[in-house]
Amino acid sequence: MTCECHREEDVLDAISAGRWPERCDEDLRTHVSSCGVCADLAEVAAALMDDRDAAWREARVPPAGVVWWRAQLRAREEAARAAGRPVAFIQGVAASVALWIIVALFRAMPLSYLAEWRAWGSGLLPALPFSMADVGRVSAAIPLVVFLVVGAWLLLTPLAIYFAVADE
Repeated sequence: MTCECHREEDVLDAISAGRWPERCDEDLRTHVSSCGVCADLAEVAAALMDDRDAAWREARVPPAGVVWWRAQLRAREEAARAAGRPVAFIQGVAASVALWIIVALFRAMPLSYLAEWRAWGSGLLPALPFSMADVGRVSAAIPLVVFLVVGAWLLLTPLAIYFAVADE
């Protein structure tokens, strides 16, 4: 149930003009004292106007030069960020393509080359105290490690590109 009074607008006008209660006509003050709707309206509206006036007094507005300088600084930062997004994206794409080329070359290599490289690498480290069987066990795990590293890189590269390009 809504209660309305035909003098609500007059009360609001007096309060917003700063005439309430001292500088308004006696008829309106008498009406507000007798009407519950207008009395509540006057109480709430006066409190809101007092809060508004207090907020205006406490507000600290910086000088126009500072506002302009900050706006210019923000515009430069946003322009630099926008200019860097395509570069970051292309770098991520180039890294992914380079990785795929390395993987493709590694897979296209004959197994005899891998055996030659293993023999060459074992010839570089003859003074180590482990046997060729130890090297064989370690070298057997290398493809698994390489596969895991490459897989993680391939999965995380698009995510890194997304975060590099996404707006903050």
